[in-house]
Amino acid sequence: MTLRIVGFAVLATISFAFFNTSSVDSNKILLSPNSDTAIATKKPIRKAQPLPTSVEVETTLEIELRRVAVQIDTQKLHSLAQTYALTYSLVHELHQRNVSVTLTFGSHLGALRHHGVIPFEEKDVDLAAFTTNASLIESAIKATLDVQPHLNITFHESDFGFQIVGGVLQTYIDIWMFDVSGTEITCVGHQQVNKSCRTWYKMFHATLPPVYSYDAWFPFRTALFGTERVPVPATNKPIESFHFDDKGPNFWNTTCGPDRRWNETLAKWLKVDMKERKCSDKYETYPFVFLKEGGFEQLRQGAMVIHEVAGVSHEEM
Repeated sequence: MTLRIVGFAVLATISFAFFNTSSVDSNKILLSPNSDTAIATKKPIRKAQPLPTSVEVETTLEIELRRVAVQIDTQKLHSLAQTYALTYSLVHELHQRNVSVTLTFGSHLGALRHHGVIPFEEKDVDLAAFTTNASLIESAIKATLDVQPHLNITFHESDFGFQIVGGVLQTYIDIWMFDVSGTEITCVGHQQVNKSCRTWYKMFHATLPPVYSYDAWFPFRTALFGTERVPVPATNKPIESFHFDDKGPNFWNTTCGPDRRWNETLAKWLKVDMKERKCSDKYETYPFVFLKEGGFEQLRQGAMVIHEVAGVSHEEM
C-alpha cells in the first residue's frame, strides 16, 4: 500500500526550518499516538499526473494538524486546502502549456523550511512563470478556475503578472512573469509603461528587480509544499539575497518573519527588530523541518514528530 504522507501547512501553528539533528536529544523525540513516520512516496506534479481534490488535500492536512493542535480552525483549514489545490492545478495547467514554473520568494522559503505556506504574516503563494506571453498564463488561470466556478475566485493583472484572489481564499496566489536572457534571469512582468516588475520594485522597494544567474534557478528541484511535491529553484540563492535581507546562505533558515512591517498610522514601512525574528523562539509552538541522514526531512513541533519525508531532490520534471 502506498502511504501518502504530506507536508504540514500553516494553520494556527506552523513553521519549519532546517537543522542538523545531531544537536537534538533523540531520547526526547516523541511520536504522536498512532502516527506513522514512513517515507513519503509522493511524485512531483507532471502533465499526466492526477491532481488531488481540495477535499483530499483538506483531509490529509487535518490528519497532520490533529497530531499537534488541540483545536482546529475549520475555516482556515478549508481555505488553506483550496489554496494548495489551486496551486497544484495551476502548476499542472502551466506545464500543459510548456511553461516552466516554480515556487519563488516566500513560497520557495516556505517549502524548504515549512513544507507549506509561511505562517509569519505571509499572505500569498508566489509562483515564477518563465514566459513573457501573458496570454498563456491567463489561459492557464482560466482553465484552473473554470472547473470550480462555485468558489467565486477571480484574478486580475498586476505589475508583475497576475494575482488570484477572492472566494474562500484567505491567501492569494501571485504569478510573477520572469524572462531568461542568455545566462541571466529577472522578473519582467507585463513590460509596459507603468506596468512591469520594474514598476512594482520601484514602488515597494525603491530598486530595480534583482538579476540572477540561470544556474541559480535551473534545473528545478522538487520539494513538499502542502500535500504535493512542486518545483523549487535549483539553488537557494534567490532566497539568500534580496528580498531576504542579503545576510548570507543560512540567514533565511534562522530568522523567521519579515524584516519590515507596514505602519498604517505613519503610512510607511518600519524595520522589525531582530529580537522578534528568531526562529529558535518558535520551536515549541510551530513545526520545524529537521534534516536527517540520507537526505530525509523530519517535521517536528517541539519533541513531537509529525512526519518524515524524502527531502528536496533533483527529479526530472
